[in-house]
Amino acid sequence: MHLTISSQIEFSVRISFPENEKYDWFEAIKIFEKVGFIEVAFFNSDLFLKVDIGEIVKPFTKLNLKVSSLHFAQVSLVNLDLFAKVFHKTIKIAKSLDCDSIVIHPSMGRLKAIGNFLKEKIDPVLKKEKIYFCWETFESKRRIFGGLKNLANYCRNTQYHRICYDLSHIHKDQQEILKDLEKYLDLIKVFHISNRIKGSIKQHYPVYHAQEDMALNFDEILTFLKQKNFDGHLVLEYLPQFHPQLLQDALTLKSVHK
Repeated sequence: MHLTISSQIEFSVRISFPENEKYDWFEAIKIFEKVGFIEVAFFNSDLFLKVDIGEIVKPFTKLNLKVSSLHFAQVSLVNLDLFAKVFHKTIKIAKSLDCDSIVIHPSMGRLKAIGNFLKEKIDPVLKKEKIYFCWETFESKRRIFGGLKNLANYCRNTQYHRICYDLSHIHKDQQEILKDLEKYLDLIKVFHISNRIKGSIKQHYPVYHAQEDMALNFDEILTFLKQKNFDGHLVLEYLPQFHPQLLQDALTLKSVHK
């Protein structure tokens, strides 16, 4: 059973909030109204804590646009005080935007060292607000879950922790990825979708990038997800040089695969 609100696949686009005020937030997200959803990403934790929540939320009161997920600002779980401050503000934003998913990077460290903190300080808030932490997939053994298997085990034993499966971060071939999805789909709430160059570390390319030999066949992946009745969000996340393609790719995917 999927612990999601949507009844079908929904496409979304990751957009970073301008913490440094280099561009207009309203104009940056307005162009994605036809897509219907965006993921709002935060980066610098210190700048994030200084931003007024109203500045983040206001454009959504004027636009026909929803938030599929928030992306947690970068902060290590070693610094528990800072993490808690960022967490509580992110929860307030999620509630204001009627968003039930917070995507988060698993920081470097050991789960044993911060397990009690998550259980005692984070989980009660997630449960009260019915908001999910969606941990991004990374293959590094130095991160707190040490890979997908351990992350999945953690999610199976908790109520409000789920997986954000990032198709650029998992450097496996197509068939291995499909096996992952078969095995863990009930725990995956969000996908970050982008392509990567075959045999290379280059990632977060457009899903249908045709100029090089790409690793992933998205028609096959998306057909698989539809056949399995996946009902969560697929968030396009591209390198900055490919941002001009986000809108058209999202609309194409929405047209073909919804």
